[in-house]
Amino acid sequence: MALLYQFNWRSVGSLCLAGILLLLISACQPAKVSESEQKDIKEDTTNAKGAQDLKDLLPPKRTPSYEDLANTPTVDPLARLIEPGPAVTGLRAPAPAGLTEPIKIAILLPLSGPAAAVGNDLLKAANIALFDLANGQVQLLPFDTQGTPRGAESAAAEALVSGAELILGPLFSSSVATVRPLAQSRGVNVITFSTDTTVAGDGVYVMGLTVGQQIRRVMEFAYRQGLFNFAVLAPNTPYGDAVVRNVTETTGTLGLFLDRTVRYPANVAPGSQELHEIAKTLGDYDLRHRQLLKEIQLYKSKEDDQSKDYVKRLEKLDTFGEVTFDALVIPEGGARLKELASLLSYYDVDPEIVQFIGTGLWEDPSLSAEPALVGGWFSAPAPAKAAEFRKRFESLYGYQPSRIASLAYDAMALAGIMALDPVDARFKREDIENPSGFTGYDGIFRFPENGVAERGLAVLEVGPKGQLVLEPAPDSFAPALN
Repeated sequence: MALLYQFNWRSVGSLCLAGILLLLISACQPAKVSESEQKDIKEDTTNAKGAQDLKDLLPPKRTPSYEDLANTPTVDPLARLIEPGPAVTGLRAPAPAGLTEPIKIAILLPLSGPAAAVGNDLLKAANIALFDLANGQVQLLPFDTQGTPRGAESAAAEALVSGAELILGPLFSSSVATVRPLAQSRGVNVITFSTDTTVAGDGVYVMGLTVGQQIRRVMEFAYRQGLFNFAVLAPNTPYGDAVVRNVTETTGTLGLFLDRTVRYPANVAPGSQELHEIAKTLGDYDLRHRQLLKEIQLYKSKEDDQSKDYVKRLEKLDTFGEVTFDALVIPEGGARLKELASLLSYYDVDPEIVQFIGTGLWEDPSLSAEPALVGGWFSAPAPAKAAEFRKRFESLYGYQPSRIASLAYDAMALAGIMALDPVDARFKREDIENPSGFTGYDGIFRFPENGVAERGLAVLEVGPKGQLVLEPAPDSFAPALN
């Protein structure tokens, strides 16, 4: 279904006319997408057979975006926020005969700009869910945010003028700030794909896989394994800030001890001496090296064979004694994570003694190639379901999607469930905040009153040949029975 919003235009007769001519035009006003994305849009299932394209119904000349139409009684006040842009085609499942009232669900994504690849993956995933629903009344209306707050504002305005009853997206928290007031003004709830928990509440629900729930899950597991003293090695980034904050909160909640927190610049060069110093600082390398020299000096003057053997063993070491923490949280991924793990091991933060713990950034099969990371723990959605989604997506579109694409499938599936409710109860907060929760490709989830999704995550281990499940994800939110 083409993305549409309804305009009623009335043109009062000019001076040369004796009467009043009333002209009512309903027009489609499409959302924005860059020329570079036109090819992707054409290849997407959004142009599948059965999609209705209403571009030909557009008026020959659009009202300039800078004209204030707020006081024009025949035009929706939000129309003044809509920027002109090229068409984005939406979807609607084949409609059974007799169904005339569409249920419109908007999805706000960066379909152009730097994040266009992720945005289009999310849209395609939502399309899969739409056709799985097989509800011809449900329309999915995509709008391009261009990855900017202003673009999101325009997209939200267009979605609301179109009659959207629920908004999925946007992707970025900065865009939520411009979408929220418009949605609230129409009583429309928003389910964003952002991971920023600060934007949640008052009708905005955070669907993203937040670092807080990942940290709490794996630290609670570590606590049950007898680990009590934690350290954090985190970059000076907002993500690093979130990890430090959540580790601090979780240690307090569980009665654990946060031994130390070491931060480092996010832009430190690979292979630099600064990285070496960071690793040495975390593990008290210089202090422990001095302790080694003292221990060697203490026993070197002794003549008994036992002391001589002990000194020989000491002389093969770099440090004496162990670090004062038994678990280390490293919120990094990719090449930087591998480099840090290798350096930590080199400077005697032994992964055989200290449990390395990560975040969702560790959901990377290539980490098995770094010996220091093998045995590390992290939490994530159940890998079997995640793999099932990726396989299905690839079979339809010919490539592996971005990791977060499954969020859009689950959000659209949730919207489809709520679309079955009576019109006066549809997409209400009571529905979204169902305490029993929902199940999707990313496992079980539910939205409490604070708007941040609670999830059932698995605890995984980096194995020598791939990821291993240490503790499976729960299949319900029912409390466990002892």
